[in-house]
Amino acid sequence: MASNLVGCIYQRFGGGDHYHLTPPEDFYMRVPDQVRKSVLFVGIEQDLPEWEWKGTAYLVTVPPSVFQETTEHRHYSGDEGQQILLATARHVAEKCEGKDFALRVNVKDGSLRLIKGHANQKWWYHPTEKKYVDAAVTIFSPSGLADLDISPIPFNMFVDTDAIARLNLGVGDEVFLAGLFTEVTETTRNIPIVRLGSLAMMPGEKIPFKDGKLIDAYLVEARSIGGLSGSPVFVRQTVAVQGTRPGIWINSPQHVPPPDLSVVVNGVGRIYFLGSMIGHWDAPTGLQLPEAVNMGVSPIVPAHKIGEIIRQAELRETMKNIANDASRQKHSNAKEDFATSRPKEQPFTKADFEAALKKVSRKKSDQT
Repeated sequence: MASNLVGCIYQRFGGGDHYHLTPPEDFYMRVPDQVRKSVLFVGIEQDLPEWEWKGTAYLVTVPPSVFQETTEHRHYSGDEGQQILLATARHVAEKCEGKDFALRVNVKDGSLRLIKGHANQKWWYHPTEKKYVDAAVTIFSPSGLADLDISPIPFNMFVDTDAIARLNLGVGDEVFLAGLFTEVTETTRNIPIVRLGSLAMMPGEKIPFKDGKLIDAYLVEARSIGGLSGSPVFVRQTVAVQGTRPGIWINSPQHVPPPDLSVVVNGVGRIYFLGSMIGHWDAPTGLQLPEAVNMGVSPIVPAHKIGEIIRQAELRETMKNIANDASRQKHSNAKEDFATSRPKEQPFTKADFEAALKKVSRKKSDQT
């Protein structure tokens, strides 16, 4: 008997296929909702009655197997009990250290939520190049996480040099980013700005940036402005195939697309995570102007450098301890309620997260 099943294989993202019975709302959109929903805004405590929103952050879902690795890179797929990390620019995280800060995030019911962070929040930076890699991560596990209207970036969307070569990503490919527009913050919801551009340079060597520092970076033709620091940057693959739609419609369970079929829209394919926004260059004008002139070229922290932060030994050990403690708690007869026993001074973490962090801190101090 013929099946009446109608469905959609949604293949816009490099992290893997998504299956839908009906087309998602952003099925034909140039920039999908997942990009706009990947960000939240960072507020720094100032001498003001309200938070001052200064930067952008995003969430990353990481499978436990990543924390069981050494430094070898693998491609990860599937849902393996993902851990969630909050990522932003290093210079944004450093402004959060030693003072209270807040995260402004949308909720699925249409409201807005402020998640407060404290001065003792633990941030991880690049283990060997902290001054030269403008990125940082922290553990993210607030209460009511499932209620937040945010789409984390899967770790398997990250591209390193091998993936870039395999996918033929390069100069001229379309890039886009989402982040905070500081002129529009008095709204009932986070409304991120989306900026589009193109991949302008992939140096393959360190280049000078601020204060003469040599950094690993990609350059994109996309104007960065205040508030976009830490914004995730995505690249859309350019492919040779033309004319197919941004999804594959199926009308029976027997219809299986060929494994090498890429989803393309007018010659473009899947979307990958390229890295995160650092800042911009000011153009030398020789004129006395009220403000600097943005050159319109922005350096991007490569995704593989952010991956090195995530895979560093200290964070790996912390996340393994968290996973082990959570597993023991799940399979024990203990009746402790994580929600009621979570320390108030650590709004990002549950009791098992805090215990694991203390273990790592004690071990590190003993070694010093």
